[in-house]
Amino acid sequence: MWGGVWLSLLWGQTVLAELTLDRRQPPPLRAEYVAADGGLVTLSYKSPTSVRLFALHKYDAELRHEWTQELFDQSTGEEFLHLAVVDTQIWAFTQRTQAQKRHIYAYMLDISGRFHLRQREILVVSAVRQAGTPELAYAPNRRYACLSLPLRLPADSADRIAFFLIGPDTAYAGEWRFPYKERELVVRRSIQPSHEGHLYALATVRPLNEPYPHYYLLRYVPYANLTLSVALEVEGIYLIEPTFRLERGGGARIAAFYSLRRNSSQVQGLVFARVEGSGFFLANVQQVPLPVEVLQRFLSERQIARGRGIPDLYLDHLIPRSNGGALLIGEQFYITTTTFRDFYGFWYTQDTYHYEDIVVFAVDSLGNLEWFRIIPKSQAGTSDTELSYALLVGPRHLYFFYRSYARGTGSQVFVVVLNENGEVSSPRPFLSGFRSTDVFYRKLARQLTNTEGLLAFTRSRSNHFVMMRLALD
Repeated sequence: MWGGVWLSLLWGQTVLAELTLDRRQPPPLRAEYVAADGGLVTLSYKSPTSVRLFALHKYDAELRHEWTQELFDQSTGEEFLHLAVVDTQIWAFTQRTQAQKRHIYAYMLDISGRFHLRQREILVVSAVRQAGTPELAYAPNRRYACLSLPLRLPADSADRIAFFLIGPDTAYAGEWRFPYKERELVVRRSIQPSHEGHLYALATVRPLNEPYPHYYLLRYVPYANLTLSVALEVEGIYLIEPTFRLERGGGARIAAFYSLRRNSSQVQGLVFARVEGSGFFLANVQQVPLPVEVLQRFLSERQIARGRGIPDLYLDHLIPRSNGGALLIGEQFYITTTTFRDFYGFWYTQDTYHYEDIVVFAVDSLGNLEWFRIIPKSQAGTSDTELSYALLVGPRHLYFFYRSYARGTGSQVFVVVLNENGEVSSPRPFLSGFRSTDVFYRKLARQLTNTEGLLAFTRSRSNHFVMMRLALD
């Protein structure tokens, strides 16, 4: 059946609407929110028994089915890349490689299901020069989206970015050329459009005759073909994979973990700063060592005395607070490799993914640390499909959803709630009747609005795929 309204409480969380697909209907591979009418658009195979045809499905705000449109036939060599929704436009991007060239196509429909573009070629790049997959990112206000494709030579560096920028009144392809030689610059995160339709890149640049790269935030103004850059450098420390959040007017907030040792991933503190939009320079830099209580969670007293930092801790999110500060959220992640020999004498190598504790730091408007919280968890598996966590952000609370095992409860999707004052709940089971054979689709979790989010899972016993629209406080 197609889903409809189902208002209920699941372990204290309000479910505003639910979509349930049975075994005759293919589960979504992608899902995007349609802000124009509060609905949802999903992409799936046309049939659950065939991976040949792709189709788009549109649902209203109560997750009731509105229409289905067949998209393309994968047997022709065309591959799906990304799904995006901007204003009343639904965009699907695909690719096909022919004669050593990669062709990127666009499909565009309105929210009534009418096609305006069908397999329109928007980018062509040399398949030999391109290593990697095109990325898609939204502006913070979701009024712009950008599909970007680093042109690499060699495979670990870039001298330019091919992009396709879409907005309420614009859709065009372009090329962003960097003011560095191709072997000097590596783009670390997806190209992100701003509120104004400018493009931002976080990159490392390795200057000539220097052994280590430096981080830069780059800003591109398409209509002026202008590139601005600011070095993300703080004297005496070394940043570890910084992140940024764009603000109106061309500015940005910058956050990173840092190490006191060059080329080290051992986290010893955090940095919070701003990039001023008017002059595009780094300002309000605050450097905060990790509290000893945080270090004690991960290190022995002897390791702390020797100046070691926390290994394998990565920054995932920078979330603005109403007081002008921010929440910085990180997770410990690492991979172990095991080599073993089977019954017949053949050797195999297997990677195991480990996702451990979540750490939350609250900083004020000047970057001073106000409080921190550690959310303990331990997850491991040979696939990362259900590992790590899904984050949904409400006006007053953060919601962390993750699959784990607890004695007396079994395998469950747990939720931990953190409020604006740093008060954190104990993990509680979220999905009533969840079984060990059920699947939690962490990567399909979506922030829909400031007060609503989306979660998805499959019940193996009935083979039903379920998407739930949740109220967030």
